[in-house]
Amino acid sequence: MYNLPPWICMKAEYLMLSLLIPGPQSPGKDMDVFLRPLIDELKELWVHGLDTRDAASRNSVFRMRAALLWTVNDFPARSSLSGWSGQGYRACPTCNEDTPSMRVIGKTAYFGHRRFLPTNHHWWSNLQFDGRTERKRPPRRFSTTDILEQLRRVKTGIPGKHPSYGGVKRKRGDDELNWRKKSIFYELPYWATIELKHNLDVMHIEKNVCDSLLGTLLADPHKSKDTDNARRDLVKLGIRHELHLFEDGNKLMKPAADYTFSDANRRKFCRFIRSVKFPDGFASNLSKNVAHNDSRLLGLKSHDCHVIMQRLLPVGCRSLVNKNIWSTIVELCTFFKQLCASTVNVSDMVEAQNQLVLILCKLERIFPPAFFDIMIHLVLHLPEEAILGGPVHMRWMYPFERYLKRLKDYVRNAAKPEGSIAEGYVVDEALTFCSRYFDDVETRFNRPDRNDDGIHPTRQLSVFESQCKPFGKQSYVELDNNDRDKAEFYILNNYPELEPYLK
Repeated sequence: MYNLPPWICMKAEYLMLSLLIPGPQSPGKDMDVFLRPLIDELKELWVHGLDTRDAASRNSVFRMRAALLWTVNDFPARSSLSGWSGQGYRACPTCNEDTPSMRVIGKTAYFGHRRFLPTNHHWWSNLQFDGRTERKRPPRRFSTTDILEQLRRVKTGIPGKHPSYGGVKRKRGDDELNWRKKSIFYELPYWATIELKHNLDVMHIEKNVCDSLLGTLLADPHKSKDTDNARRDLVKLGIRHELHLFEDGNKLMKPAADYTFSDANRRKFCRFIRSVKFPDGFASNLSKNVAHNDSRLLGLKSHDCHVIMQRLLPVGCRSLVNKNIWSTIVELCTFFKQLCASTVNVSDMVEAQNQLVLILCKLERIFPPAFFDIMIHLVLHLPEEAILGGPVHMRWMYPFERYLKRLKDYVRNAAKPEGSIAEGYVVDEALTFCSRYFDDVETRFNRPDRNDDGIHPTRQLSVFESQCKPFGKQSYVELDNNDRDKAEFYILNNYPELEPYLK
């Protein structure tokens, strides 16, 4: 509901549950079957409109029309809605068939961002990236017309597993690239001309980037990208010989890398995270996420990673790694902080787009190719989407994840979750509507803020006036002579009622 003011359009009271897909599993690319009723209503709202009473005048009726502006979802859901598969060598939906990728041991790495640099940049001929000079042309920019031309080559298939395909899902041909289907959204008359159809979710991208950085810096055995196979990739590419695995007798030795903390520095960083205190409501208690032996961080939520990336990581790792690595991490964290600002300047995003190419190239010279999963690459396209769509707080998943949590709380019968959600949603909508007309009852629209200080009685002495409400358990502190002298000095110098006596 983007026609509402920006300070309320993302609140749960103004979100509408338009579709509820049943089933224990996600339908995947066959989701279009369930989207059919929604698409029919959207086409009717765009072509014919709907008679709506004007709330301001109350007596007039106008023809209301509505359009689908874009979709907001995580990357796997984006693949199901758009039809472009987010896996394989062409996983990036923006780079399309020009996605920079290479095969490493056990996975696909999205490596090779030198192609985005100007063709006369000296890094094109640098051998420190992958052991060879860059010869591929810069990636193309695919317009809406190019996308439509690609979709014309996609064959229309029957959803799901069908006997015509031998009882399995149809495999796509080489000319179809990564397109698995033509999305049902293209039935909307205006959809083909929209440049930003499906948003890349900044929330999940930032969390995945933070997890990769922290896991590698802290050498987390479960999340680190600096694995044995990652070191074997360096051997195959013939680069960074100081990091190659070697045998010492019957043992396979793994040299320490500059981009990982030493044991002492790992404990310093974890103790720093444990010691940080935040204002109320700013972040969760991160000390609970530090392992008992101060070796790694556990159970970080999306907002925890948001705070760590933008506030703590640039400060915490400053003296723990060399300047080259620290400065690159700071530049990446600064970009996320700039991107998530409430106001976005187009010129700043254009500059950030150019800087991001350099940042990713610096990261390629620091970390092994296995570090670069699709989430690291997608960071490159966030400034362009910010220019097209505006500030990210209107386009990321935070409000919708909170809303999904509310819908899940409606479930009372685990055997029929869809019915419980539908029933709870209808009841909540009715109560929300009625609560707008209650003035003498506390509702979600008139209840005081969580930290409302209220009105406090004025003290007789001005120096003891309090402008805030204390909270927590009351405790008494006995002052020693030094602290008492400081308190008396403060009172004597800040107590206007004593001025006549001091003269």
